[in-house]
Amino acid sequence: MSARTAPAPPPAPVLSRRRRIVFTGVMLLIPVLFFAVLEGGLRLADYGDDYPLFEPLDENPQYLVRNADIARRYFAQQASVPAPLHDVFAAQKGDDEYRVFVQGGSTAAGFPFYGGGAFSRMLERRLQDTFPDRTIEVINTAMDAVSSYTLLDLADEIVAQEPDAVLIYAGHNEYYGALGVGSAESLGRFRGLVNVYLRLRHVRTVQLLRNVLAGLGGGAEAPTPDGGGEADGGTMMAQMAGEQTVPYGSPEYELGLRQFRSNLSDLLATYERAGVPVFIATVASNERDQRPFVSAFAAGTDEAAWREAYDRGVGAGRRGDLAEARAAFAEAVRLDSLAADGFYALARVEEALGDTAAAREAFVAARDRDALRFRAPRAINAVIRDVAAAHGATVVAAEARLRQEAPGGTIGKEHMLEHLHPTLDGYFLIADAFYDALREAGAIGDWSRAVPDDLARRDLPLTPADSLVGLLRVRRMTSYWPFVPEGQPVRRGDTLTVRTPFDRIVQALYTNEAPWLDATGELATVYEQQGDLEAALQARQAVVSAYPMFGQPYLGLGGVYFRAGRLDEAADAFRKAAEREPRSPDPLSMLGAVEVRRGDVPEAIGYYEEARALAPGNPQVLYNLGVAYAFAQRYAEARGAVEALLHVQPDHAQARALLASLPPIGATGPARR
Repeated sequence: MSARTAPAPPPAPVLSRRRRIVFTGVMLLIPVLFFAVLEGGLRLADYGDDYPLFEPLDENPQYLVRNADIARRYFAQQASVPAPLHDVFAAQKGDDEYRVFVQGGSTAAGFPFYGGGAFSRMLERRLQDTFPDRTIEVINTAMDAVSSYTLLDLADEIVAQEPDAVLIYAGHNEYYGALGVGSAESLGRFRGLVNVYLRLRHVRTVQLLRNVLAGLGGGAEAPTPDGGGEADGGTMMAQMAGEQTVPYGSPEYELGLRQFRSNLSDLLATYERAGVPVFIATVASNERDQRPFVSAFAAGTDEAAWREAYDRGVGAGRRGDLAEARAAFAEAVRLDSLAADGFYALARVEEALGDTAAAREAFVAARDRDALRFRAPRAINAVIRDVAAAHGATVVAAEARLRQEAPGGTIGKEHMLEHLHPTLDGYFLIADAFYDALREAGAIGDWSRAVPDDLARRDLPLTPADSLVGLLRVRRMTSYWPFVPEGQPVRRGDTLTVRTPFDRIVQALYTNEAPWLDATGELATVYEQQGDLEAALQARQAVVSAYPMFGQPYLGLGGVYFRAGRLDEAADAFRKAAEREPRSPDPLSMLGAVEVRRGDVPEAIGYYEEARALAPGNPQVLYNLGVAYAFAQRYAEARGAVEALLHVQPDHAQARALLASLPPIGATGPARR
């Protein structure tokens, strides 16, 4: 009997072509719908932010200010993010305005002084003095610890604000800045992928994914505690590097240069297409007085032989035998052309022997070979020159300007506070280099009123409190790795014993307990109370430099000039306050006070009457007007002004005394005293 054959399974149903298309479409739509629903839910829950570069000023939406949270676009794994400068500018550009934007990292931002210590503020003040009939706006978009990725990412938003010029000082952060090759905030080596991520950064799903990954890595987003890019337990400088070395000539070193070249090329091309002139500076750092952080040997180096030559040079130097020391260190350099310490030691000896050219070359070589790559190598400046030439940008020789002023042509502590942030004099020289470049380009207009260097240098918009806060920030930063060995107990030098009102203001500024505007206004008041009107003027002028578009800073400045008896300057300040706040009675009232002091009572009455028209019930205006009427023997009007005041404020003792001094109604003659 033969085995029975199992029946064949029924054939699988064959989908029609139309059904296959529908099925495929549904399968493709499922993930799209999932992410669409997720994105919509995140937005409904108000998760994340678009982080626009500029946003309306809370106090006056007719002005824009840089978004305080803009750095969150680039920092997801840090416990602190850099705080931006508070540069305010008009939302609608006026016909007489010349608008400049500044891009870069911490040096462009003005660390450690910020504000009036930034070269942008120094430049703005000098340009405004050069072109008093134009409104000059220099808006600083720089922030600490960002690389060229950030500059490129912000370019379109800067173009949208109609810049007349863009100034760039950048290059030091290409390795450890946000998204840099050796950064703790790196997204990998593929530049295209990084730029795609930045374009998608406003998508809430992308923000969620980034924050989840940052959380897994132990990061958290929080504001910086002191505006200096520093976090508790260390500094942003230390956190961003993550102790990663980038040896000279290594694949990572070359990748950083390629990344900088490509991003800078795209950045300048963006401005070139928009017709915006670009002025890009060469960057400088401390060559003489910052020894290499990390000296790394090349592969295959006979380290024992190198150390023997190096130690021999050290010993010869201690004995005062500089010729032998030079020979020994030169041998160490020959044995290993990558070890930074050999070049640095040779530079010191060449300098001691008086060969400044050889010393300068060795100092620069040591800087370039520092494997902890916080300072840009000279190759970065070569890239800047090449890319600028390709896109018609102007190269600003800032490094050469500093080198010109430096002893022996080697940049050191005279112009650098630590490894790369300039002193106030260093910042002025950078501002001076940009000023000269703008003048040579014929930008803005007629330069017949150009401000000489020496006058501009004496007129920096900075207070002693700002300077001391900057010093405290530097002391804090240099208390940590890499300025001290890893594991060494931290001895912070940024403590301040509060003994005086000045100390209290400095402490409030340093710890971010008080906004700069409030603290500087209080500082001016303290100086006025102490009778130090010159110091008070410096503080008031710093506020005017920071907020030249508002009337209140000019009102405060005019008040100090008035107390100092400088009536012409007081009147000029009060007129500027009145122009900026035409509905405020205060500037007009103070202009009246100036005319009273000058003895021109009729002119004073005119100002007081204008002020009264704006504020009919203002007690101070009514009192001032009553006094002026009395001086002019217009007693009926004086009585009317005083009675109006007493109707508003019945207990005004000075008004009652003035009323009692006036002649009875119908009487003639001067008021009783």
